This record gives sequence, C-alpha cells and structure tokens, in this order.
Amino acid sequence: MNRPAAFPVAALALAALSACASRGEKASLPQASVAVRAVRVARPARRLETGLARATGTVRAKEEATLSAKGTGQIRRFRASVGDRVRAGAPLVEMDPVNAAIALESARAAERLALANLAGAERELARSKQLYDAQSLPEAGFDRVRTARDVAAAQLDQARAALRAGEQQVRDATLVAPFDGVVTARYRNAGDTVTLMPVTPILTVTDVDHLEARLAVPEAIESFVRPGQALEGVLTPSGERFQARVRVKGSVVDPSTRTLEVLADVVRVDGPPLRPGSLANVDFGGFADRDGLFVPASAVRSDGKGSYVFVVAAGKAERRPVEVAPIHPGTSAVTSGLDPESEVVLDPGSLAAGEAVVALASP
Repeated sequence: MNRPAAFPVAALALAALSACASRGEKASLPQASVAVRAVRVARPARRLETGLARATGTVRAKEEATLSAKGTGQIRRFRASVGDRVRAGAPLVEMDPVNAAIALESARAAERLALANLAGAERELARSKQLYDAQSLPEAGFDRVRTARDVAAAQLDQARAALRAGEQQVRDATLVAPFDGVVTARYRNAGDTVTLMPVTPILTVTDVDHLEARLAVPEAIESFVRPGQALEGVLTPSGERFQARVRVKGSVVDPSTRTLEVLADVVRVDGPPLRPGSLANVDFGGFADRDGLFVPASAVRSDGKGSYVFVVAAGKAERRPVEVAPIHPGTSAVTSGLDPESEVVLDPGSLAAGEAVVALASP
C-alpha cells in the first residue's frame, strides 16, 4: 500500500542528481567525523615523597682495628677493658717482654764487639799506611788490611741494625691504640699464648665518633648518586634519623647483586649517637620532601631542541617545552616551563601536537 508513495521521493532524488550533472558538479558524500584520542592526564605533583630512590646498608666506623702481637709470645696483662675509651698511643696490652729484653741485650753486646773490632781495624790500617808509604809493605798486604777495616765497618752497621730491631721488639711487646676510639672486643685473656702465624687477634678498637654508611645501591638508580650529595637516612628498626654526605661512589657493579658500593659520611644525628653495625635505609631523592613540580618520567619527551611534555588545552594536545631534572628512574622534577594546574599527558606515546584528545583522569 505504501510503495507508490516512495516513487515521488526517488524521482526527486534522480532529478536532483540530473540537475547537478547538468551544472557539471560532482556528487559528494557527507564529511566523516574527526577522530578523538583518549589520554590519561594528571596535574604535576607539588611534593615528592621519600622512599622512591632508596638503598639499604649498614652504619660502620670509618676506622676499626683488630690488634694482634707482632711475634709469638704470652700475654702478660691487659691495660684496657671492653667499653673503655682510649687515646691514640695509649698502652692496651703488655706481652711477656723477657725474650725481647734478652735479644736486646745480645744486640747491644754485638754492637760493642763490632765497635771494638772496627777500632782495631782502624789502628791496623793507620800503621799499614805508614809502612806502605815508606815502601816497607807491599801493595797486596796494604789492600788486605784496608779490606779488613771495611769488613769491620760493615759488621758495625749490621750490629746497629740488629740493635734497632731489638729495641723495636721491646716496644712491640706493648700493644697501643692506633687512634682515638673505644675498645669494642677482647678475644684473649692474660696468660694466653698467641702467635704471629697464623695471626691471633687480641683486641678490637673502634672509632665510634667518625661513622659512615656503607650502602648497596641498585644499578637502576646509580645515575642519581653523586659525590657530595646530601642524604637523609633512618635506622631500622629504631627509626633514628641522621644526615650523611656521599664521599665515595663505586665504579664497579657487583655482577651477582647488580649493586655498587657507596660510602657516605654521617654528618649529623638527630638523637643519641649511632651504633656501628646498625641497619640503615637512605633516600637518594634529592628533592624528597621538598616543594616543587614533579611529573612521571614517562610524560617527558626529548628531541634535538630539548625536553617537552604534552598538556591538554581546549580539547587538543599542546606541546610545552620544559626543563627537567631526574629524581629517580620514575620521576622528574620540572624546573621551568610548566604551570602547576596543567593537565599533563602521562604517556603520550605517538601523540602529536594539535591532535584532538579527551582527558581521562589518572586513578
């Protein structure tokens, strides 16, 4: 019943096409709609939390020495106990000095004998010189006397060296503190016999006033560590806080742990003194807990002209040149070029400037 009504419509359409053809115009299809790309956006963070670039290590003394005897012998007595503070050069342990004293007396006697022999050789050389000058002694005889004098002089030098060695043995019978510190360990008692080979440890002295943090820094964040860098650390589990400064950054990565060693001097402690051996966590985020503008590293792009980010403005992607400083592998600090209210595209991928976008808030 409705089919006849469709004819006039079809006829009108054909007439319109004929009219266009008669005017020399081409028929065109309706224009397709512009594609819009959805992108995740977020505003720059105003504050960066700690722990984003963290390494673990131990607090240790910069100087620690385990003392042992310089020869085999018996401990006579201790002059310091564990926990005592000692000054550099203070006597700590006395070894039995009898053998060293006997060796010293023998060396002194050998020196006196060598002096006497040299004096006799000098007199003999003087007499032989007179006879040789008077042509009453052949040259070969004079050479023998002169050689005997030289041998006596060398024997005196040898005796004096032995005397110095004997004096050193007597001094070595008393073990002294190599630096200011605290006696932190004692391994033997008075009356024990100790040996040089193998070495027998007797006492340990630790400088508890000059500490450092020895850190195993993951290879992924080593580029964010620099000598002289100020660090914030906290002990585990006490929570005691301290400040340190990087002194040494290792140049070799451990192939088994993929870490490198970093040594940082402890410069300030917020609380009681730190104890060597304590476990510490140290943050390398140079902008940690400081105000600024921070964006994910994935949002930053670079070309030959510099770094830039994309922001959403009026429904389109707009390129903004920025200056950034890396904080750790996942975050960069924007030092200029970005408004804090900007909606930054978090992962632009192949996004181009001027492309139509719809902003999706990042969860």
